[in-house]
Amino acid sequence: MKSIYAKCALAAAAAAIAGAAEAGSSGATISLDPYQAIYVRTDGLPQAVAKRLEEEAQKGLQPLRQYVQRTRFIHQLDLISLLMTREQAQLALVQDEKARVVLVAQK
Repeated sequence: MKSIYAKCALAAAAAAIAGAAEAGSSGATISLDPYQAIYVRTDGLPQAVAKRLEEEAQKGLQPLRQYVQRTRFIHQLDLISLLMTREQAQLALVQDEKARVVLVAQK
């Protein structure tokens, strides 16, 4: 009988450690240079989603990140894949005339 309790305690401890390790590794981080312009690409998305992304981008990076985080399971968006630098935005506009990029407000 004691071995069952020991196994349960061991399993609970392992789950707690695994949860703490998972919480510590929050995935990719974004480090921003305050003098670097950040753009978000909205072409290829449904019009309503693209419009909302543009609205949130005009408010700043934090509201944009929060919107993408809230709706990531609905719209299947990833902030890392949406964001681009000035050079990447210029290249996208040169390569594809239908590309739509929006400057993210620096707030």
